[in-house]
Amino acid sequence: MKYSGNLISSPITRELRRDEKCKLVLRFLRQHIWSTQDILQIVLSLQSRQATHKNLIGLEHKGLLRRHTYAALGGNITIWGITMQGQAQAFDIEFESMLPSYFEPSRVSEQTVRHELDIQKLRLKAEALGWHSWVDGNRLGSKLKSQSRPDALCINLSGHLVAIECERTFKSLKRYEQILISYLKLIKSGEINSVVWVCPTKEMTQRLKMIITSIKHVQVLGQKIQIEPLKHHANLYFCSYDDWPIFIC
Repeated sequence: MKYSGNLISSPITRELRRDEKCKLVLRFLRQHIWSTQDILQIVLSLQSRQATHKNLIGLEHKGLLRRHTYAALGGNITIWGITMQGQAQAFDIEFESMLPSYFEPSRVSEQTVRHELDIQKLRLKAEALGWHSWVDGNRLGSKLKSQSRPDALCINLSGHLVAIECERTFKSLKRYEQILISYLKLIKSGEINSVVWVCPTKEMTQRLKMIITSIKHVQVLGQKIQIEPLKHHANLYFCSYDDWPIFIC
């Protein structure tokens, strides 16, 4: 009888594990919409690429995911994205509603892919060290009053809400002035506690920090406001991908 019981419980256990893996992928793609197999392997906490691929194929067969291979991204890259059927099963019916976004291959550009995949990697690194409640910038909507929308919001180990900017390329000085004004307003109003710019390299991090902290004045409603470093720079942080996530008190 004991042997028979094991035969019954084993398929049940396997089904529960499949359901758990399905939920992990759909919950991650609920916000991010699409990702690569390598990143989803981290989400699934699997050691094997073969096992990851098998799980994704299973979700594809159920109509929850679809994949598309791009040939113009420095070599072929396959993206796995959530479908509307997947979105319908990705939300918590107790306190969430279904998101309308789903994977549309024609709307994904090379620049979008590289930036978004970097953001996903930053999220997984942060969550692995205890950060939580990540909200992708595309899902913020009107949550923030400011016109400058961060790439993400997340709560750090100190329980503070941090705005995250994944900075792959430099912007104009005028644009950084606008972004700085926006974040200083958000910090002053208490909507966020701090902002961190995360760059691919240490050199870019240093250069970006110098650019932003060199801004001496900003225009607010036509009025010239002087930047006071001790006051206005206190909640601005900068780090490289390798150093992320940094400690922010």
